[in-house]
Amino acid sequence: MLRHAVALFVLLGLGTGLFLSADAPAADLKVKPYKIVRIQADDVSPKAALIWRVTPAKDVSRATSPRGMLEFTAPPGQYLVELLIITSGPDGALSVEERTVSVEIECGCAKSPPKIEPVPPAPKQPGAKKPDPVAAIGRIQFGSAGCTATVIGPRRTDGKWDVLTATHCVSTVGEKGTLYLKDGRKIGVRVAFKSKEIEDGGPDCAWLVTDAAIEDVPFAVIAEKNPAAGAKIWHMGYGIDKPGNREDGEVTAAENSRGQLTMHLSVSSGDSGGGIFDATTGELIAVVCCTQQRGAKAAMYGCSAAVARKLRPTVATSEEWIPTQIPAVSVSGVRLR
Repeated sequence: MLRHAVALFVLLGLGTGLFLSADAPAADLKVKPYKIVRIQADDVSPKAALIWRVTPAKDVSRATSPRGMLEFTAPPGQYLVELLIITSGPDGALSVEERTVSVEIECGCAKSPPKIEPVPPAPKQPGAKKPDPVAAIGRIQFGSAGCTATVIGPRRTDGKWDVLTATHCVSTVGEKGTLYLKDGRKIGVRVAFKSKEIEDGGPDCAWLVTDAAIEDVPFAVIAEKNPAAGAKIWHMGYGIDKPGNREDGEVTAAENSRGQLTMHLSVSSGDSGGGIFDATTGELIAVVCCTQQRGAKAAMYGCSAAVARKLRPTVATSEEWIPTQIPAVSVSGVRLR
């Protein structure tokens, strides 16, 4: 049968979770957009081999999960999850048991949108695009590790974009990963700079750069200076407790010796590297580093806007012209020292 697995998913957040067992017919599972689908195999021998299959498999992102559990995300649509349980009897003969459950990931759109008379769009003015911090927040993935990151404007002079995240989300400078934006785009990125992690006394922030020049990307801007204690803030990272939701809080202390602000805000695993924004101006004021309690409003820390600004990589352009020193030689052609 299928049972809601709330109590056993405390450490996994509030994604949709079910037990998949053999003692009753499977039931359909409906999942909201941007939620993690979690399915747990119940009453399975610890010696059994388990094979999970999700159909259709296109654009399905599966996580490396504990034994007996399937975790995945996928675009809206209908999916069939199959579990093959392979066991060996005393005589060495193999037996295969199949369990299935259908999953519907909802699109989150209105079924009957109101009819609106078309309005001619206003002429697009060059360079008139405004910051959009909500749309600028995306998921990043390096290998199997997932974090949150923010596209930062203005656009670089080489046509590429800077992306801000946390140091502990990346490994080395030059490492390649993928940025997933809310509009469905997948953008290649590489690590351009990483500070020291908090354990080493650093602010824990890293700068990424898009692989290609891109004309139109939502972006946020960094505040000119750090906010004062008491400033209202928010973030919308991809933490496993409530992926993509808005969490509100406030700044509680000025920048410390590690270059981090202290804040009172709820964050969880997956929120790391996400931008934290001033509730009044919409400017980025910090980057999620760490917290004293996951998935609950508590004291947490993040690389400050002032430090992130200083560490932002510079762009070498063709307009830079540095004269090369001409060698000095004597009349005989011997180089002078």
